[in-house]
Amino acid sequence: MSSSSKGVCNEAYVLDAAALFASLPLRLHDTCYTTPLVATEVIDRESRKSLEYALVSGKLVVTEPPRESIEEVKKAAENIGELSNLSGADISVLALAHSLLSMCSKVVVITDDKSVQNVALHLGAQVHGIKRRAIRKPRKATYICPACGYKSNKAGTCPICGHKLHKKLKN
Repeated sequence: MSSSSKGVCNEAYVLDAAALFASLPLRLHDTCYTTPLVATEVIDRESRKSLEYALVSGKLVVTEPPRESIEEVKKAAENIGELSNLSGADISVLALAHSLLSMCSKVVVITDDKSVQNVALHLGAQVHGIKRRAIRKPRKATYICPACGYKSNKAGTCPICGHKLHKKLKN
């Protein structure tokens, strides 16, 4: 996918696996996009059938995001403390959305995953939930030790006392 001026597409929907399980590509009017990593997560028979119908009808495009977009997403996610909460498929969805932002007037990431929603908002995309309401504003995550109060911008364990750090979002 090459970068060009906005307006090549009016609106793009980028879907994670939950959106595919809900057969959203068959219900939306505009073209939907996802990545090969996400498509391989769809393994149950009914969802697989819906995925195949969406592909055959041209309502869903499965494409690999550019490497540069993957790196940009990882940087952005790390800056807001969300990188450790993202799977490879999540990063691929966000990278695809990032690359489409340069070509489309509006990019909507459809997912119930709050970490994916948060990073998408930071990147400039809009978000919609499937079964749960989407977050409205991007937030920065910080991780706090419940025992000693140590703070970090990365998930993990406290280097002081060894307790698991708890995620806290701030505006």
